[in-house]
Amino acid sequence: MDPITHGLASFALKRGFFPRAERPVLISMIVAGTLADLDWLSVLAGPAAYLKWRGGIFHSILAALLISLVVSFAIRAYAKSRGVLLTGTLWLIAPVSAGLLHVGMDVLLFSGMAVFWPLSTKRIALDWAPDFDLWLLILLLAGILLPELFRLVGNEIGAKSKKPRGQSGAVVAFAFIAIYFVARGMFHADAAIMIMQRSYSGESARRGAAFPDSTSPLVWHCVVETESAIHLLDVPAGPLAKFDPETALHIHKPEASPMLDAAQKTDAAQQFLNFARFPKATVQPESEGFSVEISDLKNAALSETTHAVEVQVDLNLAGQPTYAHIEWQNKPRK
Repeated sequence: MDPITHGLASFALKRGFFPRAERPVLISMIVAGTLADLDWLSVLAGPAAYLKWRGGIFHSILAALLISLVVSFAIRAYAKSRGVLLTGTLWLIAPVSAGLLHVGMDVLLFSGMAVFWPLSTKRIALDWAPDFDLWLLILLLAGILLPELFRLVGNEIGAKSKKPRGQSGAVVAFAFIAIYFVARGMFHADAAIMIMQRSYSGESARRGAAFPDSTSPLVWHCVVETESAIHLLDVPAGPLAKFDPETALHIHKPEASPMLDAAQKTDAAQQFLNFARFPKATVQPESEGFSVEISDLKNAALSETTHAVEVQVDLNLAGQPTYAHIEWQNKPRK
């Protein structure tokens, strides 16, 4: 999820569950709860680096613990130099909680996170939530801002609460967030089951996935693979939801060929295929050989173009690769 959402979640976590922690602890929680998103900077190093690092080791449980520890000790030392002594264990437990919350939130995404690195490099993606979730942002803002409004009103009429500032609002917000994500999980399961129970152009579904919409938990962008094609369609969720599989966009798989096999064996293609959810290759004859493009139809289902990557492979007439690179999708070569 985006850094703003993670920062607000860390702030709400502090208010709800560590309300009496000092200001330096709040700072360490926000830093520890957002720092994993530094892997976004990999976009500056190019598509291959972005594919490798985005959602990689920085989003593992181990990295979350290490980042939280470093941030906690650094801010505690800074606070001490300013005359503020942080005692007990709260200064350490609170930032660790924020760091782990970041990992837990991002596991809900469709992007895939290497949560158990270095024990496993497999990326976990529940596909419940989009990278930017408008409703989650609204719930967090409501949990933080509404108590401030009630506090101002209370001060005007002379009523003062003895509870820590904003604690009740933050706790209620987290309760609603939990309910919201449980509902999203149920809607996701409904959509995933529906698409696997239908046939597409007379073929049964082999595998499929339902990806979340950024604004509505009732709309899911689905990809279904059958024997000869991959199908893209939007599916509604809920007890009364229905859809027509014939409205799907049918994309036929390429025929097996020596050129496709050679392209898929290149290092660039192997790296890409380790991450792609629904890879689709296109083989085109050229004047001096062939060109092979391999993309991930997950990006097409989500209409993702900003940071979508693909593999471009050129082969000569003998079927030998002469060019193989991971590139930004739909952008001309340099």
